[in-house]
Amino acid sequence: MTADTDRFVEHNRLALLRVLAGLFAMAGLEPGSGVTAVLPRRVKFAILRVLRRAESAGRRLIFAKARALDIPAYVPRDKRARTKAKATGARRASTRPAQFQLIDPRKFLEELFPNRKARRAQRKQRGKSRLLFRIAGTDGQPDYEAWSEAEPPLSPDDPLNAVPLSRRMQALFHALSDLDKQAQRMVREIAKRRAAKPGPGSVPPLRYGPPPGHRKTPVDEVDAILGNCHWLARQDPVPPDRT
Repeated sequence: MTADTDRFVEHNRLALLRVLAGLFAMAGLEPGSGVTAVLPRRVKFAILRVLRRAESAGRRLIFAKARALDIPAYVPRDKRARTKAKATGARRASTRPAQFQLIDPRKFLEELFPNRKARRAQRKQRGKSRLLFRIAGTDGQPDYEAWSEAEPPLSPDDPLNAVPLSRRMQALFHALSDLDKQAQRMVREIAKRRAAKPGPGSVPPLRYGPPPGHRKTPVDEVDAILGNCHWLARQDPVPPDRT
């Protein structure tokens, strides 16, 4: 990486940390440690709207760092070593921080899943309130008794589970605190994907087209950061396999 690229990466890394600090303040958390069990609905979804774009920007910064590294040959671990590591990881899962997700979520293509949209519409229709009325005449005045088969309306202050959201925030914070380590993780992931499906058919870590959370017209700071990081990630392709 050139000195200008390093400065660009560092500038956007600090900007993402500044945005993330605001999200931690909204959740009432300390960066780097701890999770919260519940958050009000309005707070959780306000954080999610920003966090998704911040994660996309973070992946692109890591990808920009990984471009300068060689892609080694993938060597699968021994089955016994994997079993032992899985057992050890299960014991430590409650205490260790979550790993940052290096792979973009795949884009939903309706032509590949024609039934998913219909199922969503059916679930939404079932969730709508249906009122039933009974009229009983008393002294010439109708008496209305109504009840609903739907759940009570949602409130912005309803408590929601926020443990997965908190772990995602902490994972992004740890990733931005050590981009070099995350770049090594991404290089190993690229090598693994090339070994699974060599050639041009291997799935890249970043999906084609606009990044997750992209907006055509930037609204806030994280939109501008995401645009900068996406531009940087698309400047040069991943270096070829040199093994």
